[in-house]
Amino acid sequence: MSRPRSAFRFSALLLFLSALTACGRADAGKVPTATATASAGLSASPLLQTTAATLPGTPSDTLADSVMIQRADKGRLMGRDDAMWVVMISDFQCPYCKQWHDSSMANLKRDYIDAGKVRMAYLHLPLSNHRHARAQAEASMCAAVQDKFWEYADALFREQRAFQPIENPTAKLQQIARDVSLDLPSFTRCRKSDAIRMLVGNDERQASQARVQSTPSFLIGDFLVQGALPYTDFRKAIDTALAVAKSKRTR
Repeated sequence: MSRPRSAFRFSALLLFLSALTACGRADAGKVPTATATASAGLSASPLLQTTAATLPGTPSDTLADSVMIQRADKGRLMGRDDAMWVVMISDFQCPYCKQWHDSSMANLKRDYIDAGKVRMAYLHLPLSNHRHARAQAEASMCAAVQDKFWEYADALFREQRAFQPIENPTAKLQQIARDVSLDLPSFTRCRKSDAIRMLVGNDERQASQARVQSTPSFLIGDFLVQGALPYTDFRKAIDTALAVAKSKRTR
């Protein structure tokens, strides 16, 4: 199977400013410091058109694979099509990702996504030192196929500690699928799909190409924020990015 590519592509320039509030790759040396950053050359704008060129293209691929990838890609988006992008790069086993999610996600949705100011996307960076992170990422994309990505993601963060002592995450992933009312046979088939595994792998490659090696990280318009910022500071980053985007439109 050829490599499926999602709708997301970005580049990034990193500036590290404060304390350690991010999970880093076990093999990446020092974990990057927590936050903040701006550059005129940075963009969070994904390529939204999923064409045949972005999907599996070998004779062994099926129409079902293509439809699955399109649904999974679309299912991890939230917000108005014309709003400014916020792309979250995250790992479901990272405690700092949970910290940000628990303290900020509902506020972000209320203040910016529901208000039509921001459109959010989730990009996976399952870190190698988190043994169930890849399985969780793939399961969440199978939930996205059924338009339940965000509910499944909420549950993964809520149940983060429950995954730590278990050797095989399958039963827990299935339990969460039942809890969010997924079609279980379809979910199980999806988890075995090479297309879903490659889609998550493509997320990792994009993060690596952008030199993002810690979670959570956020592309906010023309800014990259790295680490679990308090929501008050996160709001300032969004408001600044919105002002920059507005000034570009009025030039």
